[in-house]
Amino acid sequence: MVQKLNPKNSGKVIVGITGDFGSGKSTAARFFGELGARVIDADKWAHQALRKNSPVYPQIVRQFQEACDAKGRVDRKKMARLVFKNPRRRKKLEAAIHPYVLDRIRREIEKAGEKIIAVEAPLLYESGFDRFCDKTVAVTAPVKSVYGRLKQKGYTPAEIEARQKAQLAAEEKKKRSDFVIDNSGNYQQTRREVKKIWKSLRPVFERRS
Repeated sequence: MVQKLNPKNSGKVIVGITGDFGSGKSTAARFFGELGARVIDADKWAHQALRKNSPVYPQIVRQFQEACDAKGRVDRKKMARLVFKNPRRRKKLEAAIHPYVLDRIRREIEKAGEKIIAVEAPLLYESGFDRFCDKTVAVTAPVKSVYGRLKQKGYTPAEIEARQKAQLAAEEKKKRSDFVIDNSGNYQQTRREVKKIWKSLRPVFERRS
């Protein structure tokens, strides 16, 4: 169903926000929201796909029974350990989840009243959603800062490395993106960078109006 999404004809400006695990994508997305954008979190829908009321849940349970608990519910921690050490299994999970996530994003965009939509998507390029975006943003941060943030959240160095390896390299994301936000400084600096991007979106929006 995602092929029906055509932001070029929607009258809305779609901004895709991506970056490495722990780079600060959510911070940048929040600042877009403060400026008036509708923020859509792709990860929220990816997590929803693993719940029993999801239409893709039965398929996931059949393919990943070893990631389920005693009641047959998907255990996200077990799933993460399974797929982040096995690229083949990870791709199988993504094949099940991505169509659902992209369709949910499409629906949110359609019902949004805001004219600028910021979609936070860790797998922006890997999922192919970038082709529906007017502009794309890569958020970066030094490795030391990333590891420090994620270790505070309880991730081990091995878990951080495995998740980063599962994504497109940071340099490739920067190369493909229209804008790059350096999130190595304080929040005020990141907010200023978001404001600069916001101002540059105005001509795009005016052409749509």
